[in-house]
Formats: sequence, structure tokens, C-alpha cells
Amino acid sequence: MVPIDLDGDTAIVTGAAQGIGRGIAARLGEAGANVVLADVQADKVEETAGDLADEGATTEAVTCDVTDPDDVGAMVEAAEEAFGSVEILVNNAGGAGGQSLQELEIDAWRDALTLNLTGTYNCTRAVMPGMLERERGRIVNVSSMAGRNVSVNGGAHYTAAKWGVIGFTKHAARDLAPDVRVNAVCPGGTLTPLLEEGISDEWREAYASRVPLGRLGHVEDQANGVLFLASELSAYMTGTVLEIDGGGQLTKGRTVE
Repeated sequence: MVPIDLDGDTAIVTGAAQGIGRGIAARLGEAGANVVLADVQADKVEETAGDLADEGATTEAVTCDVTDPDDVGAMVEAAEEAFGSVEILVNNAGGAGGQSLQELEIDAWRDALTLNLTGTYNCTRAVMPGMLERERGRIVNVSSMAGRNVSVNGGAHYTAAKWGVIGFTKHAARDLAPDVRVNAVCPGGTLTPLLEEGISDEWREAYASRVPLGRLGHVEDQANGVLFLASELSAYMTGTVLEIDGGGQLTKGRTVE
């Protein structure tokens, strides 16, 4: 197996305090990258960065609301001050409630698009000048299988935003080539600690039974996909959407996140 070595690279991971974001930050750190963990949860992101540092990673914690361009600019400045440059950006921050369209109010619609889609735009715009100047950069956007089909657990606002992330990924890949590669991952149902607390054994078994590979995803599955796209193993890939869902999109049940 070809080792993945990100030694000397600096990665920003948004939404990194917990769940998939934490797993991505840990995996990039294991591969040798300096990792800037960014999250709106100030205490939690500090704690997570400390935990990863205790495990041997080189980390920096930044409190950042990705919907605020000023916050995002300060995040990139902090990363450059700590490590000199940013080679990798993982746009992971996101989420939304599960309201039906009948229940969905305009404020919730706007909030979902602002967090998931405009947040991705804000962070991309902030790292873009440095990456283009250095003629080297990799951006990985975390969409969802809801961006491929229709969300089961999220509402129309989440589905629309995650489809938008894929469209943005492809357009950015074209505009920023050849110096910056832009790709996306689409997680299916993934066993984050929060999800595990909120589901029953019956729900878990029913979900897994509809997935060809027979289980829900693990945080490590998503982190490995991001690591691949952030590394030189994917050097001839841009504008690609990597589905990490155990084949769930192949079933009639549409077991998407």
C-alpha cells in the first residue's frame, strides 16, 4: 500500500469539533499534516485540538462561524500565522433540521443554505488567493448522499443545500484548475457519537439491512475518503464526487443521510 504523506502541508477542517469533522482532522494529522481545527463551538474545538495533539498531531484551534466572512478571513490568517501557508481546505461545517416542506419556514431555509452552501463559498474564497499564488491547493467539500438523491433525515433545505455544494464543487474545479483541485465527498448514514446516542438497535439494523455492504458508515470511512482526495493519490482528479455510503444509493430504499 502506498503511504500517504502530508508532512509539511497545512489543512483547515471546518466543523472539526466533533463527529465526521473530528475524524477528518485526526486522519489528516496522522498523515503528517498540520491541522487547523475550526468550529463555532469554542470550548469544544479547543478540547478536540488538545486531544489530537496528545495523540501526536500538530494542531491549532480556531473559533470560526463559516457564515461570517470576517470570521473566515481571521481563520485563514490564523492558519497562515501558525504554519505559513494553507495547502488543504476541508469544508465540513454543515447541517440542518428535518422539517417537511409543509413545516419549513423561510428562516430555516435561509439558515441551511447559508451554513452549508455560503459557508463553503466563504472558506473557498478565503484560501483561494494563497493557493493560486503558490500554484498548489486541494479543496474537499463535504456534501451528502442527500446531494445525490433526496434526504431521508433532513428537510428540503438540507437537500437543496447539499445539491448546491456539488454544483459549486464542479464549477470551482473548472475555474481553479490546474493549480487547485476541488472535489467532494458524499457521506451516507454514518455512526457519529451523536447519531449513536439517538438511534435504537432496531433502527440501526433496519438501515443496515438496506445497505449492500451491510452496515452504516463509520467516521473513519469518511475520513479516509477525504484523505485520499487531499493527497497526491488523487492527483488526476478534480470535480469528482466520491460517494461513501456502502452502496446505499443502489437500493430502492434510498438510505441516504
